[in-house]
Amino acid sequence: MANVLSILKVIPTSPEVDREEIVSLAKTELIKGLDLEILKKEEVPLFFGLYAIKLFVKTADSDEGTETLQNFENRLLELEEVDNCEVELQTIIDY
Repeated sequence: MANVLSILKVIPTSPEVDREEIVSLAKTELIKGLDLEILKKEEVPLFFGLYAIKLFVKTADSDEGTETLQNFENRLLELEEVDNCEVELQTIIDY
């Protein structure tokens, strides 16, 4: 079965937010009970010192994988330090 690579663009509420804390929470607490893997992260400058966090997430290519990704997005959005989260790109990997 194939997997899906999704790039999530996470935007913190301000430049003062500890981006490493968001990534750490995502890799430990927020993925609990979800069948997904965070492959890597990148930080991209936006404006006035604000950086977006790009999370590269692998899920199954199925309805359950889609639901898992949506649950992960919702958990990220529940964080007080996160202003927005959106799927920037999706592609099939691992044939």
